[in-house]
Amino acid sequence: DDMLQVNQIELDKTRFQPIPLDLLQFFDNLIEEQRLTTGKNHEFILKIAGNNHNFLGDKGLLRQIFVNLMSNAVKYSPDGGNVEFTLQGQDSQIIFSVKDEGIGIPIEDKDKLFKSFSRGSNVDTIPGTGLGLVITKACVELHGGEISLESQVGKGTKVTVCLPKGVGSRE
Repeated sequence: DDMLQVNQIELDKTRFQPIPLDLLQFFDNLIEEQRLTTGKNHEFILKIAGNNHNFLGDKGLLRQIFVNLMSNAVKYSPDGGNVEFTLQGQDSQIIFSVKDEGIGIPIEDKDKLFKSFSRGSNVDTIPGTGLGLVITKACVELHGGEISLESQVGKGTKVTVCLPKGVGSRE
């Protein structure tokens, strides 16, 4: 699935199809899905602030971004760890972040994580393709947004996504 998604993005076949979205309902539903999928192994914390109205976004791409970030947070966190999702609405953009209490990413690996098939050097036996963040970044860029990552080994990782509220896509 990841290979197909990367191929479609590289061939410019993934289209940005924005619609008005109720972000509170959208993210609430996705977090509930994560809770059901993950079970009781992790605690999901939801923090919402600001003006989250009047957002135009591609539901499928936004779902892809969220699911990739949340599944990474769960995958690289110990059982019982917290996964925090924050949504902050501003006048012209939304900012959301996913923060975990996981293994963290070595500083020397951070720059290569958004390249195909690259993974942190400390993931050992944790399965993955090295494509999730590549796909996530492409979906963010289709929205005309930006993605950034902060991490500390042994403490966790926080990925932040900024998306314009209006149609900011590159077509």
